[in-house]
Amino acid sequence: MRRSVSIKFLSSNLSILLLGKFMSLFASNLFTFVAGLTVLTTTGSGLQFAFVLLAGTLPRVLLSPFASAYADKLDRKRVIIRMESLNGGLFLLAGVGSLLWTFEAPAFYVITFFLAIVSTFLSVTLSSSIPLLFEEDELQRANSLIQSIISISSIGTPLLAGALFKLIPIPVFLFSSALFFMIAALLASRLKFHQKEVAPTEQSTWEDVRSGLSYLKQQRVLWTVAVLAAFLNFFFVASEVLFPIAALQEVGVSPFQFGLLESMVAIGFLVASLLHALPLFKIKHRLATMRSALTILSVLFVGPAIPLYFHFNVLTSIFFFAVFALLSGFLIVRVNIPIQLFLQTNTDPNYLGRVIGVLESLAMGITPIGFILFGVLSDLVSVAHLYTACMVGLLICTFVLTYRIRHDIQAERDAAQSMERVS
Repeated sequence: MRRSVSIKFLSSNLSILLLGKFMSLFASNLFTFVAGLTVLTTTGSGLQFAFVLLAGTLPRVLLSPFASAYADKLDRKRVIIRMESLNGGLFLLAGVGSLLWTFEAPAFYVITFFLAIVSTFLSVTLSSSIPLLFEEDELQRANSLIQSIISISSIGTPLLAGALFKLIPIPVFLFSSALFFMIAALLASRLKFHQKEVAPTEQSTWEDVRSGLSYLKQQRVLWTVAVLAAFLNFFFVASEVLFPIAALQEVGVSPFQFGLLESMVAIGFLVASLLHALPLFKIKHRLATMRSALTILSVLFVGPAIPLYFHFNVLTSIFFFAVFALLSGFLIVRVNIPIQLFLQTNTDPNYLGRVIGVLESLAMGITPIGFILFGVLSDLVSVAHLYTACMVGLLICTFVLTYRIRHDIQAERDAAQSMERVS
């Protein structure tokens, strides 16, 4: 009887979390897609488009450690509800403003900036809450299904926004996002957290941030993964800046076709996430899985350059872009899930929020430089050459940093084999 109650409890939490996550992500992605496409199509500048991405990244870089400190101190459930409600209020206000004034590029920068501030506190708190919502043996399934919701949202958003981009005015998009955020806040109020022991702290917020960084640096594998994530994000910024330029300007796809291409990444996410939710795809060697997926992903990065080098027609180029996007989405999940599992099961719960915040800050910290650099270079250098250079950089980073934890990778394999022999 106790077992059936536990399963019902977990399933209830999971369904509420997944639906609320979908609403929140759909609202955020809807605005982000429309804002980026509006700025790119009206200005025609890769640098202006990069500024939209920068406005959404800079608050995460600066605020993630502080958001994580609050996540470890405050009631996580209340923080999630308040942040979802704040986002809803932000878009309601923006929607009213768009009825009074015509929004140009600066307006989208400002809205994106404030959305990123609130979403930083929401994201870090929600990520650190997952081990408090599910038991350890449910973590891979929960993480996989959360990734699938991210994928479903990402599939629907570009398709819907790309199809309606020229048909529906900006205020409709803004008010729709406000509604989705409000629904997400109502759903968050129904989450039930496990009561796990967390040591109280009287430290200041800055001391909490420093203690989280100190703890992370003492964990050699986690610290290596954090440094690797920082370098990888620098190069992945290239795809966010270069892919729309390559598709819309170099090849000449339509906004709707571009929405389809953006959705292919999410389809790859979805397929990988659903597969990893099955017992058959249980990850036994987390670090080794991360290393192999990163290596393949690095080689794949040159994919969008091929149609540009060989001057393929639009349909053939769309095929290459779609294959690249689909495989990239699959492999990103293949990288993310083992990292999440390793983090959630090898971090002291008292430091989990701070560690996630510091990791996110380190990973995102180098991306503003990437947005500016690739935004400028995209106006000066061939997009195909930039993609090729990024592939080489990704491979070097992957080989150098995973070599540093090669013994940990082998130790994890040996431990898994020993457990199999015992069982």
